[in-house]
Amino acid sequence: MAETFLQVVLDNLTSFLKGELVLLFGLQNEFQKLSSIFSTIQSVLEDAQEKQFNDKPLENWLQKLNAATYESAYGRYHPKVIPFRHKVRKRMDQVMQKLNAIAEERKNFHLHGNIIETICSILIEPQVYGRVKEEDEIVKILINNVSDSQKFSVLPILGMGGLGKTTFAQMVFNDQRVTEHFYPKIWICVSDDFDEKRLIKAIVESIEGKSLSDMDLDPLQKKLQELLNGNRYLLVLDDVWNDDQQKWDNLRVVLKVGASGASVLIVTHLKKVGSIMGTLQPYELSHLSQEDCLLLFMQRAFGHQEEINPNFMSMGKEIMKKCGGVPLAAKTLGGLLRFERKEREWEHVRDSEIWNLPQHESTILPVLRLSYHHLPLDLKQCFVYWHTVFFYQKEMS
Repeated sequence: MAETFLQVVLDNLTSFLKGELVLLFGLQNEFQKLSSIFSTIQSVLEDAQEKQFNDKPLENWLQKLNAATYESAYGRYHPKVIPFRHKVRKRMDQVMQKLNAIAEERKNFHLHGNIIETICSILIEPQVYGRVKEEDEIVKILINNVSDSQKFSVLPILGMGGLGKTTFAQMVFNDQRVTEHFYPKIWICVSDDFDEKRLIKAIVESIEGKSLSDMDLDPLQKKLQELLNGNRYLLVLDDVWNDDQQKWDNLRVVLKVGASGASVLIVTHLKKVGSIMGTLQPYELSHLSQEDCLLLFMQRAFGHQEEINPNFMSMGKEIMKKCGGVPLAAKTLGGLLRFERKEREWEHVRDSEIWNLPQHESTILPVLRLSYHHLPLDLKQCFVYWHTVFFYQKEMS
C-alpha cells in the first residue's frame, strides 16, 4: 500500500516539478526538497514492505509514513487570502519536517535500498531543434581536452530556466563520439541536495549497476576511486544549485583519480555555481531562433500531421516572435493549442493582452498565464490563487 501510494505521490511531484506552473509561485526549492525526501524513503520501501510482518516497530513506521504521505498529498490549503504563498511554504515546511524525521527513522531498521532516479540520461524528446551546432562544439571540447597537468576538467553548461539545458546535456551524453571516447559514463541528478556521501553512493551505484547497502563515507570514497582510477570517465551532474565551495572541493578530491581527459559536465542556471566548479570557460546555451521555435511549437501543436492550415502556420510564426527563443515557451504553447482547430482560439493566444503585462526575466510568465486561462474550469479553481499572487506582486513591485 505505502509503496504504491508513495510512487503515485512522487510521480505527481516529479511531473509538477518538470511542468511550468510551479515556476510561477517561486516554490521550486520546496517541491524539490519534498521530492528528494520521498525518493530517500522510497529507496528502502520495498525491503520494509517485506519485513514488516515480523517487525511490529517497522509496521508502525510504515503506518506513520502512510499518514504523513497522505497529509502531504491531500493537505488542505486556503488560497483566498493574499499571503497564500507564505502559508503554502510554511505548511510545506511542517510536512517536510515530519517526513524528514520519518526518513531518519528508517536507519533504525537496517533496510536495504534500491536505486531511484527522477531524471535520467535517456533522451526522450522526439526531436531536438536548433542544438546540433552547439552539441558538436561541446563534444569537441570534451574529446579534445586532454592535459597531463590536469587530471580532469569541469565544464559548466549555463542557461536560464526553460532553455532546455538538461535535454541538451542528454544529447551530448548520448552522442556516439562521447560514448566511444569516455568510459564509464555517469549521469547524476543533483538538485539542491549536494551531499557528498549521497552523490558518491549514487555514482558508485551507477557505475556498478546495482544498489549499495549503507556505508560510511570513507569506504565509499575509496570504492569510487578504485572504480575511476585510470579511467577516462564522463560524469554529468545535472541541475546543480550548490554554491558552497567547500562541498565541491570535498567531492573534487575524490574525483581526481581518472585518466587524462576525464571530464565532469555541470548543468546549472547559476553563474556562481559555474565559477566555483568550472575549470573550463562556462558554455552559455543560446536561445533558439524563431525558425527552430516554430518547428518545436508546430511539432507539439500538430504532431506528425503533414498538411497544416496556412493560417495556423502564419499565426504560429507571430506567436513565436513573442516567445523570445525559449524552448519551454514554445512547447507549452504548442501543447496548449494541440487540440484547438478553431482559428479564433489561436487568435486569442496571439492577441492576448497578457503579452503586454510586465515581464521580469523572460517570456515564461506570460506563457504560464495563458496556460492558466486555458485550463478547464475545475482545474482553474485549483489555481484561483494565481490572481491574488499576481496582483500582490504587482502592488509590491
